[in-house]
Amino acid sequence: MNKIQKLTTVALAGSMSLGLAAAGVSAASASTTRPKVSSINLNATCSKGSLGNLQVQREDTGQLSVDVGVDMARHTAGVPWAFRVTDNGSTVATGTTRTIGDGSFSISKLMWPKGGVNHFVLTAKNLKTGETCKLAGAV
Repeated sequence: MNKIQKLTTVALAGSMSLGLAAAGVSAASASTTRPKVSSINLNATCSKGSLGNLQVQREDTGQLSVDVGVDMARHTAGVPWAFRVTDNGSTVATGTTRTIGDGSFSISKLMWPKGGVNHFVLTAKNLKTGETCKLAGAV
């Protein structure tokens, strides 16, 4: 083995040891303290190519800011969408809306969280094409 190969082998072994030590520290830390999830940001492709979005974050007041929307693959204004947002199975927002000029819509709601984990579900349906979106997440 020449001098360059030996140095490379020693450097590689040293960096692997450091990486494993760092991984051990972070794994140990993760097992002892597990922070509560305070926000979610989910995107998913709908049945015909549009993009659905569900965002929930905890505000400084303790309330939850719930933002949902759909960005259509084709940027068409005025397309009607029916939507429903549930929290632990109870409807928190429902209605019909139309897309704006860029082919998207968004709905925002500020609400107090329920006790324990809040499971949110967005369902939306394009009333012209029948396209559907469904996203679910928990905080």
